[in-house]
Amino acid sequence: MNKSANKFEFPFIKKEKIAKNTYTFYFDRVHVERGLGKRGYAEDFDFIPGQYLKLYLQIENPDARGSSRYFTISSSPTDRKFLTITTKILKSSFKKKLHSLKKGEMVSFYGPLGFFTFNVNSKKPKIFLGGGIGITPYHSILTSLDYKKNKAKILLIVFFSLYKDVIFYEELKKIEKENPNIQIVYTLTRDTKDGFEIGRISEEMIRKYSPEFLDSEFFVVGSPVVEEELFDLVKKMGVSEEKIFKEHFSGY
Repeated sequence: MNKSANKFEFPFIKKEKIAKNTYTFYFDRVHVERGLGKRGYAEDFDFIPGQYLKLYLQIENPDARGSSRYFTISSSPTDRKFLTITTKILKSSFKKKLHSLKKGEMVSFYGPLGFFTFNVNSKKPKIFLGGGIGITPYHSILTSLDYKKNKAKILLIVFFSLYKDVIFYEELKKIEKENPNIQIVYTLTRDTKDGFEIGRISEEMIRKYSPEFLDSEFFVVGSPVVEEELFDLVKKMGVSEEKIFKEHFSGY
């Protein structure tokens, strides 16, 4: 398995709207071109759940942020057919170009990158905390665990502002239903919905779903503000920093 960072090109296949202004973009993982232009196959590119890529687009007049962005891989490495990224589509020149990609158009990537990775063979209980689009690495991790029928005890708590912004809910709840060791909790901060908690992630919420949380390893992810908020929350609960794994995203 090759997990070292390299330059690749993937053909764009399709996009799927999964929430308001939020899309999953599919790239053909089978037909991948490597840095020297050689055509390869899925085994030429691999990654660990939780890693990310740098994506480059050909933009005639890019804005101040340029023509590249970092995206977590939202698909599982066990999906040998597609590689996906999931993001909100805003008004930047980059996002406009991403949204207008045509089927078969080649897109350049560099990766995989990042150390927010998960050992799917680990048996230690884990608590995943995140907000909004920060759920993407957890989607990759949980679909990998589901495929491998991993026995580790996992609790995911993720918050969204509004129900219309929620992503991956049905898919992850299906995984929860089929895996007794996996528990999925969504909470809304500015909305209400049956089956959802109310409010931001709090100590009370974590204790409710994991009374023995001190035995767990914690993963926190999100924007710099969200990552800092969750990291400080877990530390104040008495969890040592050695048991907290984090990664923030400066932009999408």
